[in-house]
Amino acid sequence: MSDVLAGRTVAGGFRLRGPHGIPAQYRPPAPPKHFVGRERELERLRPNGVTVVSGPAGVGKTALVLKWLHDHRTGDQLHVDLTVREPAEARLGRLLQALRLDGVAPADRAAAFRSIVGKRKITLVLDNASSTDQVAPFLPASGTVLVTSRAKLDLDAAHVELEPLTDESGSLAPLLDLSYVELPERQARLYRLCAWHPGTHFDVPEAAAIAGESECDVEDALDDLVEKALLTEVGDDAFRFHDLVRAHARAKRHIS
Repeated sequence: MSDVLAGRTVAGGFRLRGPHGIPAQYRPPAPPKHFVGRERELERLRPNGVTVVSGPAGVGKTALVLKWLHDHRTGDQLHVDLTVREPAEARLGRLLQALRLDGVAPADRAAAFRSIVGKRKITLVLDNASSTDQVAPFLPASGTVLVTSRAKLDLDAAHVELEPLTDESGSLAPLLDLSYVELPERQARLYRLCAWHPGTHFDVPEAAAIAGESECDVEDALDDLVEKALLTEVGDDAFRFHDLVRAHARAKRHIS
């Protein structure tokens, strides 16, 4: 494998083509513009080891990891989104091609990928993992790996569990204001209207009825609000507001 990483063809037929930078589609996204209230959790993310960040949808797991990556820019960083479930061999095959490693048999792809990550000291992010088995083929023997998941994965790793933010310091309201200002109008309108739903949870049909829009359009907007941590996904098809966020959204309806 050292011959592969040096760029030479070896008996197994592996060939690493240069240049060897991280392709754009596998670089981490930019961190959120407005980030507050997670200083303790940031300190618990560690270099030179595996850290699992877990918590419910919309709580800010990916935002936390991206902020940490931005603050610790050392070497290459590789971001792998595991949201769409597929066989590890297929995903590894695409990753190796993107990293310019040709001719790797399916049975050898996990070892080849782990070797590249280890040799190049790449910081690896495995985002939106659903299970330990989904993560295991990607883990190198050493280096920095950050995993986000809604589940508490059974890995030999540091574990950081995120809870919804509180506003004891008064810092959340200004953050919500900044996030709200940047929402497209459809999302902002849905944010304001759904906050008046009488129940603790609501689903896509209920949100569509409240907004007077199609379920397809509303579902996309709700997913975007979850990504921006303004909504929390509950199960597979329901959503809820954190109490502080609900109050913020209701206040915005009065002044909009």
